[in-house]
Amino acid sequence: MITPFEPKIGNDYISYEQKSQRGGPEYHVIAYVAAAADFIYLLGATGVGFTGYQYVVFGSAPDPSLFIGIGLVLSTIFVLAMHSAQAYSPESIQLLRPQIRLICILIPSALAFLLTVIFFLKIGTTFSRGAILMTAVISLSGLICTRLFWHWYLPSAAAAASFKMKRILLICHEEFSAEHWQHKAAASGMTLVQVLRLSDENLLPVNALQRLRQSETDNIDEVFIIWRDPNVSKLEFYLGELRRSASPVNVIFDGVVGRLTSAPARKIGGMTAFQTQRPPLNLYERGTKRAFDIIFSLLAILSLFPLLLVVAIAIKCDSRGPILFRQVRKGYGGRSFRILKFRSMTVMEDSADIRQATRNDPRVTKIGAIIRASSIDELPQLWNVLRGEMSIVGPRPHALAHDELYDAQIAKYAFRRHVKPGLTGWAQINNCRGETPNIEKMEERIFHDLWYINNWSFWLDMKIIVRTAIEICDFGKVY
Repeated sequence: MITPFEPKIGNDYISYEQKSQRGGPEYHVIAYVAAAADFIYLLGATGVGFTGYQYVVFGSAPDPSLFIGIGLVLSTIFVLAMHSAQAYSPESIQLLRPQIRLICILIPSALAFLLTVIFFLKIGTTFSRGAILMTAVISLSGLICTRLFWHWYLPSAAAAASFKMKRILLICHEEFSAEHWQHKAAASGMTLVQVLRLSDENLLPVNALQRLRQSETDNIDEVFIIWRDPNVSKLEFYLGELRRSASPVNVIFDGVVGRLTSAPARKIGGMTAFQTQRPPLNLYERGTKRAFDIIFSLLAILSLFPLLLVVAIAIKCDSRGPILFRQVRKGYGGRSFRILKFRSMTVMEDSADIRQATRNDPRVTKIGAIIRASSIDELPQLWNVLRGEMSIVGPRPHALAHDELYDAQIAKYAFRRHVKPGLTGWAQINNCRGETPNIEKMEERIFHDLWYINNWSFWLDMKIIVRTAIEICDFGKVY
């Protein structure tokens, strides 16, 4: 059926007629404006940094040739690096955190490069390190402020039709939310003016086919097809119909095909292969992860030693039994190791019949309830990390009895041992921590663990650690 898109009048959408009357510059011009603004600002920030420092410290103005050269090099390096990272596209420049992360990496790196060059050219006495430091502060603060401006301005400008937006014809199935998609498309300078709905059999009526042939004459700038059926024979027919017009055509795969095509791709023998399961971490990645694990765990043990000592004494005074609980778990490659925890229960189960802890479990001691709620009981595993049996971030290891149970029921369960188990993980910060009362809950945890393995990066580990630190503040959860 043909469904004309009926946008809301107000802040969310403006009708196609209103947009065409408003006019304005092309939306993609934003990329050039943003790059030019960064270049000019960095050049000015260098001048302000050098001049300001010279006035404050020496009470005189510096030679302009000193800072103009630095400013030109800094501006050029930064803008070229941002362009290479495709960070100036309208949709990218609205993403606040990635933009700030790039800025905080590129500005210090560019200035460090300049300082290195200055050192090797033996002209360090000509350039003040204090002026360069002031330049770095001004550059970072100003660029972050511009990103806050773009983050605020571009969505409102798109909604107010301040730019010429591409007019989109969308073909999708009945259940697809065109309104939600419109919000996403607006960030790329697109406005949805027509929707053609596919039936359950992926069929379009005859009058819809006529609409496809007339897409160019109907002032449609671009066509998007959302396709979820693995069978693409009908898709090929519709693509053939669309070739009669000159409008650009894009296909977005939904469902299982969409997950496949979103995986990393490479060319092999003239064909495209999608990597749905990444290989184990290479030597460099393992080295980076291990180096961080050693430094983090060692510093954590030293800094938390007073807390560890207090908890050990409290456990000993609270109930009979050892301070530490040791249990066999499977680690990287299925190799067994003994995981360490502060004892939080009256039992020391380590057999084929282990019952998971639950909320208000009578086996949990008074001190155990406190340290479990705050995840303090997991801190002795820093020693496992230091020994190389675990990592700071990775899939949480389960008891052997649970490994055998879920290994037989979940096909990809064993793939969790593709990396070292961790103190915390992607599943834990996505509400998959604590008990798993049913197979569905465990499958959800496994899904997040496998996503982490296939998408590992050092920065993902940093994100998980920060999120975990925030989660620990919630004393109402059981790890």
